[in-house]
Amino acid sequence: MRQVMFALAAALVITGCAGQTVRDPVDAPDSSAAASRGATPSDLRGSDWRFVEVNGVAVPNGVDATLRLRNGHASGKAGCNAYGASWEMSADGHTKFGDAMSTKMACLEPAGTMEVERSVFGALQHATRVRRDGETLVLLDAAGKPLAKLAPDDAP
Repeated sequence: MRQVMFALAAALVITGCAGQTVRDPVDAPDSSAAASRGATPSDLRGSDWRFVEVNGVAVPNGVDATLRLRNGHASGKAGCNAYGASWEMSADGHTKFGDAMSTKMACLEPAGTMEVERSVFGALQHATRVRRDGETLVLLDAAGKPLAKLAPDDAP
């Protein structure tokens, strides 16, 4: 009986380790090959972005709108308020952001902050695909219309 338990425990350890080595790393490095073939979950997990355009309008200077993508979680700042939401992405770029939870402050400065925030939350709510255009990340709606453009965020 003791040998059976040992064999079972060993099999579980080996299976568990093998499963971990197959998984994508959390912070997969970006490469030019990954950028040219489009976005995949492993390319984006662990990445940080800043919104540069939402609904065809440039994000004003001084407005901080960011997107952090981690394993199943999106977070950042929508202009004024911090937010968090679930995030799913299939291998072909289809994506879904869950309902965002955020702080509830109002920001009057810089001008345009609250408009950007409403647009960021709208883009996250309606995004169904993610595409890479070189270094730019584009959130698209179901019709393929760009909702937002993001650039890599190098801030710590």
